[in-house]
Amino acid sequence: MTRALRHCLVPLLLWALCLTAIAEVSPLARGIHDYVLPNGLRLVVAVRPELQLAAVNLTVNLGSIDDPPGQSGMAHLLEHVTLSGSTTVGSLNPQAEAAALAELDRAYAAMEAERRNPESEPGALVGLERWFEQSLDAAKRTAESGEILGGRLEARGGVGLNATTTADATQFFGSLPASEIEFWLSLEAERLRHPILRRFYSERNVVLREVATLTGGRPTMQERLLQEIFPGAPVAQSVPGDPDQIRGIDRPTAFAYFHRHYRPENMAIAVVGNVDPEQVHRLCLHYLGDWQPEGPGDPPRSRQEPAPGRGVPVVRKFNSIRSPVVFLALPQLPTDNDKAVALDAVAEIINSEDLSPLKRRLVDEQGIAWNVGASANYPSQKQTAIFLVHVYGNSGIAHETLTQESCALLRSLNSAPEADVRGAILAAGMRSAAQLDDPPTLASTLAFYEAVQGDWSVPFQRLEQLRRLKPEDVRAMARQLFDGLTPMSASIVGK
Repeated sequence: MTRALRHCLVPLLLWALCLTAIAEVSPLARGIHDYVLPNGLRLVVAVRPELQLAAVNLTVNLGSIDDPPGQSGMAHLLEHVTLSGSTTVGSLNPQAEAAALAELDRAYAAMEAERRNPESEPGALVGLERWFEQSLDAAKRTAESGEILGGRLEARGGVGLNATTTADATQFFGSLPASEIEFWLSLEAERLRHPILRRFYSERNVVLREVATLTGGRPTMQERLLQEIFPGAPVAQSVPGDPDQIRGIDRPTAFAYFHRHYRPENMAIAVVGNVDPEQVHRLCLHYLGDWQPEGPGDPPRSRQEPAPGRGVPVVRKFNSIRSPVVFLALPQLPTDNDKAVALDAVAEIINSEDLSPLKRRLVDEQGIAWNVGASANYPSQKQTAIFLVHVYGNSGIAHETLTQESCALLRSLNSAPEADVRGAILAAGMRSAAQLDDPPTLASTLAFYEAVQGDWSVPFQRLEQLRRLKPEDVRAMARQLFDGLTPMSASIVGK
């Protein structure tokens, strides 16, 4: 089948397939129960009798935009170091381990103080480094080796156990037999109520290696763009973290931040599976219901608004290893919930293999680009966002050519054919419905929206809003985003 024929048929096929997906919002939300524990921790349970394994997710409303000034990477680092067990789980001798870790903290503090001392005596640092290494070895001997929490869960049938940090949140997730949910909750309660961060310095090295592998320790093109648009703002911070700032975080500092943010009122748990919601609720009450951390927590970060003069389109040009790259960042103006989903439909038109005029023109016909894409609400749902379009050109193509062609094609979206717009609306609905029908993704989505926005039903509401969305709403959003976008009017901020 030719590309042209597919272009004609795909919107019609999507229309037929997605009418059912979007119309069945209620069945997708079937059997979902929500609870709030006395301490503020929120629980969402989706009953799915057909599942053999239950998907579980614990989300903390803590992402890279919450990292303290000068401590970029704190949320990502805590994701790693909080999985090392508790003061009792994983310890071979709790009293001996507590003493060994206290000695380790003293050795590290002395070593770092000497490194910063401009009048350091020759050989002084060598002795302190030896003290630190000896303390590190002594602490290791007081605890189990291997995956302390993950190993216990895998032995009970747990699979896909992992964690991730984004700009907005930290999520811990996996799948396990429904009969082991109590065991999982007991382990989560242990690490939250009695944290130890026992492998802090080795895990910090793991994080530093991750950052080196991902970015080489340099800001990515996306981060440089955000720093131009939101200078000094939390939303422009690196998600993995800045290596120099990560090295400056010690165990006591991480502990203090943990206690201020890993709190019940800042978390949500989601369970999706063949479970009794009331029983899961009782288990949460038993293990976490009376958890009351000492000391106050930090207040939620206020929404970051654009800096003056940044409410205009911004074009940034880069040279990657393979090709020229152009980012087009469009400010997203406030809009009501029903119209907000129009942003998703506009992004879908740009991303679609069969509907995108940018891919058809730039990739297939002209051959000047090898990839085109768009993201709405980038990079955060907690902070002021942008609509980001990225164009990856082929080697030898000028940035100006990519910019001019892209701007013209984006402006043309305000008059996109009716069939294409309807196809994009329905494709966005199909994508959302498929995610809400996948157990691990559903658990992640429920926990995220409950923890970050206080309402697990947001994605289901968006499906309903997509059902009501009209092509003229999508064209109006494209007009709002792109009508003023020209290579001359956009701010070219550098290569």
